[in-house]
Amino acid sequence: MPAISPVRSRHGAAPRRGAARRLVVVAAILLAGCSGGGEADYNRVDVPEREAEAQAAIEQSVAQNGAARTALSGVPIARVSPNAARDRAFPTEFLGYWGAGDNDCELANTEATGRINVDADTIRFYQARARVQRMERHTAQEVAVDLRFSRDGRTFERREIYRLDAGGTVLVRSDPSATQRYRRC
Repeated sequence: MPAISPVRSRHGAAPRRGAARRLVVVAAILLAGCSGGGEADYNRVDVPEREAEAQAAIEQSVAQNGAARTALSGVPIARVSPNAARDRAFPTEFLGYWGAGDNDCELANTEATGRINVDADTIRFYQARARVQRMERHTAQEVAVDLRFSRDGRTFERREIYRLDAGGTVLVRSDPSATQRYRRC
């Protein structure tokens, strides 16, 4: 059986043991430098501030309204500072034209008695106008409103409940004597 010859470098000399040890030490130092020098925290996730605020708003809305209602209506992200005008304003989802009947959404139809226009703090009916005096937001889809109506030179006040149904395509207006459903125009 032939004898096994030691490994030789390309110059014909056998490698020295000290060089091999130095190579191992250098490799260990390089690997240690890659580790960051401390304990790794794999549970820490840096999230941008706006994304964290959005997630907090979603979680709050789900806690208040439930997941299904939050999914239907969405979540308002921007926070506005309170003031008297904003406290009386309808949420954005309520704004616009609504019709009780099939022909009420035709804007050219000047005799559309079932059409209403919800502005920020005013509701315009066919022959009346109502200004918001006070508003309570029950949920993102429901508000209770104290209205001052003016019609034919007379004024009166009434409390009504406005609720969005069917993913915001139906507006339900309720007062103590009646309930009226409108569809978004």
